[in-house]
Amino acid sequence: MSTSDVSAPAVIETKLRVPSPRPEQVPRPRLLEMLEEGLDGRVTLLSAPAGYGKTILLSQWLRSREADGAFAWVSLDEQDDDPIRLWRHIVESLGRGALGEEFGTAILATLSVANAKVSGTALPMLVNALGETPQRVLLVLDDYQFATGEGCHESMDFFVEHLPENVHLVLATRSDPPLHLGRLRARGELSEIRTEHLAFTEQEVATLLNERLRLRVGPDDLAVLLDRTEGWPAGIYLAVLSLEGKDDVRATIASFGGSNRFILDLLGEEVLSGLPDQDRRFMLETSVLGRMTGPLCDVVVDGEGSGVLLDRLARSNLFIVALDDHGEWYRYHHLFSELLLYELKGSGPDLLPVLHGRASKWFDEAGMFESAIRHAIAGEDYERAGALISRHWFRYAITGQLASLERWLDALPADLVDHDAPLAMVRARMCALHGQVEETERWLALARSIPHEGRLPDGSASVESEAACIEALSGFGGVKSMVDAATRFAELESGQHAPWRTVLVKMGLGHSAYLSGDIPMARRSAEEALAVISADQQLWRIGALYLLSLAATDEGHPEEAETLAREGLSLADRFGLRGMPQVTWASVALGRALAEGDRLNEAKEVLEGVLSERREVPDLSPWPTPLALLALARVRSACGDRDGARKLLDEGREIIQAYPDAGIFPGLLERQERELGKRRQREPSPDGKLTERELAVLRLFDGELSHRQIGDNLFVSINTIKSHVRSIYRKLGVSSREEALEQAREQALI
Repeated sequence: MSTSDVSAPAVIETKLRVPSPRPEQVPRPRLLEMLEEGLDGRVTLLSAPAGYGKTILLSQWLRSREADGAFAWVSLDEQDDDPIRLWRHIVESLGRGALGEEFGTAILATLSVANAKVSGTALPMLVNALGETPQRVLLVLDDYQFATGEGCHESMDFFVEHLPENVHLVLATRSDPPLHLGRLRARGELSEIRTEHLAFTEQEVATLLNERLRLRVGPDDLAVLLDRTEGWPAGIYLAVLSLEGKDDVRATIASFGGSNRFILDLLGEEVLSGLPDQDRRFMLETSVLGRMTGPLCDVVVDGEGSGVLLDRLARSNLFIVALDDHGEWYRYHHLFSELLLYELKGSGPDLLPVLHGRASKWFDEAGMFESAIRHAIAGEDYERAGALISRHWFRYAITGQLASLERWLDALPADLVDHDAPLAMVRARMCALHGQVEETERWLALARSIPHEGRLPDGSASVESEAACIEALSGFGGVKSMVDAATRFAELESGQHAPWRTVLVKMGLGHSAYLSGDIPMARRSAEEALAVISADQQLWRIGALYLLSLAATDEGHPEEAETLAREGLSLADRFGLRGMPQVTWASVALGRALAEGDRLNEAKEVLEGVLSERREVPDLSPWPTPLALLALARVRSACGDRDGARKLLDEGREIIQAYPDAGIFPGLLERQERELGKRRQREPSPDGKLTERELAVLRLFDGELSHRQIGDNLFVSINTIKSHVRSIYRKLGVSSREEALEQAREQALI
């Protein structure tokens, strides 16, 4: 990756296309009717093992109703256990195939946020956007069995539960997904098409063999074939392939028997052995590919003419599926792919890493880095996989695909990561994003201990530069260390021209400058960051607006500060980022601006709300929280709630004292406590002077006597003393003995 190339990972176009039909496919009007009837509910589930024609049926159905409403298609694969990746493809498919290119722009930006909670941010936006769409929308998710991640199930459950009335969801899967299907079934909102429905009938087998393929198989032999395969479409298709060139069709059919696995093995061997050597070799060697195109296959098989061969095979072989109408991309039927791969592992295991390596190289050069990494891992070329991850991690982190990154890192041998500085640095960055302080420090220390010269693969100037970046932006080590790290980071990146590195530098300088009291520097850095922040990085934009708002408040411009903070919150609303920890920055800034403008009730509401959110994420950067605590303490004090103000100051002190250097905060805290004391002095009760008995009690405050001992001295009960103490505090406007004595001396009462 060049230092300027951090665009989002490319969407895999073929995943969003309905597979092209084949002329020999059997029309299945009874199943098409079931699909149409299912539209009365909210969800249709096609659940059956591999080889039952789920994809073919759905492609027939959608192409038969192209003029009737909008539809979107996503073919899932093994990488879709990352919920961010899954929903990015769903939203892209809706925009491209159903609702227009403008659809989902804000949702995609929301999905680009690291640590985004899909169900709490992007999905409500998606549900609302779909609900506002005037036409009926069909969303088809094929091969849903690949969505194995817990986040996928949780987010899909949320989506199904809130599905708008104009949207119908179709899930095709090899097994029932762990969703709340029973709830839908009980409400009559689930249509189900299962194995027994998808099995071929005698009429459908006859249509395939005799009408479509013109094999002239008699009724008795058709019945035997149907009985032996139990209507399993894949078994019947394999039987068709094995019948080609056979003189005794009846004897071949009679030899079928056993389970689907037995039929697959038996017929698979016959089908493969009957292929020309060139075709057989090509199909075996390309079985490592999930999707195929001519140039890719040329590289993998180390030959030429793969595009022509793919086209010919697609026309003559029932188990190759065209993924577009242009003859560019294809895939094997999943079951046939498994058969080919099984055969390849048995006949040429040493060839597997070579084939995966060639595929990885092609995908890397084509800019399809996800597939490049996957093939490198599959081929056990972990050094190549590690280099690819180190080079491209940022594009996945900034689009929220942390689950994919973590899965790839976990697939690498621990020994490799422990001795590779760039990979250790990626681990450090991941831990910092999750707020894991100790793990972040451990990985940083490890990365620094590993010799590494020059730039990192992602374009960072050096190991030390990236370490300084993490330390400058996380703030885990205190303000002074942030300032030092930000300064060091800027110096090390001085020759860097990539916008994404510039943003990091400016945000590190701006944040640390503000926390250390350099307001002009903070403002200047935030303005420079805003100038280069890209449109898809709204959290960074909110962060820059937060810094500018804080600076405006401290410069005595609360109206400007409020405008900047509200702009940040408007971005959060527009892109569905409410609920993200980083968005609380804007609310902190707004609360401070309102407090500075003496709009106490509004400030109180905003600050109390944001503090409730901040307390839920204590491991993230701590500094916005004490800012909010001090601002709210001031508001409560001004409203007469001095005890509440003091509790907030105590909470702020606990956070501040946890760091060896807390920048502006000790001074702010001291000033706030001083102002709280002065405010108490200015607010004595107006209901009269202290009585002689109260003055007598007050004089005994200057010592170690308890309330009971004071009562003994004055020959009154402890309850009477407590009553006098409350009255003294109220009349003097204080809340402690020390403050009462100080106030009494200033008024010359003692």
